Amino acid sequence: MRAVPSSPDTLLEGHRPGRVPRAVRSEQLLGVADRLFAERSFHGASMDELARRAGVSKPVIYDHFGSKEQLFATCVRRTGEALAEQVRTAVRKESEPRARLRAGSIAYFRFLAEQMQAWAVLFDAQEGGDARFAAEAARIRHRQSELMIDLMAESAGTEAGHEGRAMLEAMTLAIAGAYESLSLWWREHPEVPPEQLADWILDLLWPGLEGLMTQLAASR
Repeated sequence: MRAVPSSPDTLLEGHRPGRVPRAVRSEQLLGVADRLFAERSFHGASMDELARRAGVSKPVIYDHFGSKEQLFATCVRRTGEALAEQVRTAVRKESEPRARLRAGSIAYFRFLAEQMQAWAVLFDAQEGGDARFAAEAARIRHRQSELMIDLMAESAGTEAGHEGRAMLEAMTLAIAGAYESLSLWWREHPEVPPEQLADWILDLLWPGLEGLMTQLAASR
């Protein structure tokens, strides 16, 4: 899945007013919504403002997404999917376990740098405490966790059994928390390049991950 467009209005180029295909309009609305939610959060954003920025009437938005809640949930979901795909693609290009983790880490931080507005929407859903979006945020974390579990098991040359998978799931959720915390710090220190962040977190996490993979391989 491709990343969230940075200039949603460019999607309308070549289409006359009133002749914009539904799929193109939906994509444009999502891009504008990403920006608005990132600026003002779910609660601060209004559908009136979204309609004004998108150059449409509110009924057009409701026709595409049903409600503000559904629109926000769609923004969250596609951001999570785009992030997972970018990390997965980077990891698959490497064969050595440590190189795979570094490549995935760089891809993660580059996504944040390139799609900071979309990331702000995703983080708002994860940390905002709104039960309406907690389930979607939890699904995104679960997908990320499953990706790392599968990659670690693959690197160890085995399938994770029930006990091993439970251990890996617990550890990958802890790791996800480390990445999210570092991401928040990075928003205040954008001068640090993604590669440097990846090296820092790799130095911290790799010894423990290497031990987990060794333990997993020994349990075959």
